[in-house]
Amino acid sequence: MAYQITAIKLEGYGPWTLSLGSDREYQLQILQSNIYSDLQYLFSNKNGIVFSNRFDELIAVTNKITIEEHKEISDEVARKYQKIQLSMSIGIGLNPLEANKNSHYVKNNANCHAEYNIYMENHDMKHPLDSKSVDLKDQFDECVKILHIDINNSTAITKNLSPYEITNLIIKLHSHISDIFLKEDGLTFYLGGDNFMIVVKKNMTKEQVKQLVDQLTEITKIHLNCGIGVGKTGRKAAEMATKSLDSIRDFRKKGIILNVFELN
Repeated sequence: MAYQITAIKLEGYGPWTLSLGSDREYQLQILQSNIYSDLQYLFSNKNGIVFSNRFDELIAVTNKITIEEHKEISDEVARKYQKIQLSMSIGIGLNPLEANKNSHYVKNNANCHAEYNIYMENHDMKHPLDSKSVDLKDQFDECVKILHIDINNSTAITKNLSPYEITNLIIKLHSHISDIFLKEDGLTFYLGGDNFMIVVKKNMTKEQVKQLVDQLTEITKIHLNCGIGVGKTGRKAAEMATKSLDSIRDFRKKGIILNVFELN
């Protein structure tokens, strides 16, 4: 039950941005938005999904996407943005956080293989962060679990708040969600509006998810809906998570009140 996570980094970005002069910020915002858009398009065409981590760094769920396909994407971006260099570090782990840590490990470990600025574990390497040295090749069943969370009745909650106050509320909520799920080896990403996606370990049950969602409501006093999706790829898991979230709304219209629902 392994995850493949790719950390995508804009390399040499700091020195290059300084070369643009002081009137550069609008240019950088446009560039970052365009690169994110292109990477989301290219990875989603291969059934992955990309999340913005920091604006000069992105994290993609890339189960079933090969090294060669990573190179295709890297080459496509390089052709369009000739002054910007991307690195892609591919990590595999038994849960999302471990895979993310391993993506950092492979980029900074001399024993790992790098080609075309794409970093990966050598094929004969054992799991670098596991003291038991688990061989992930034997356990990589390429299954992904993603949660899609939004605020229940967000309009009522935010109707007396200004746009900036709503953003402040969302930032605090994001922090709480991230903290709760990080303890469970999950990675939380803000999608915009009142929507979040969390890549979680495959063996997290619906009951465990509900317990964490209820805990978040108790902490924040905000009622949340959570759709759970499982799929062979990041894109499919995200699709099923959103479909599960839509199902919660459909059930509510029929008088059935649920705050967590799962499809796979």
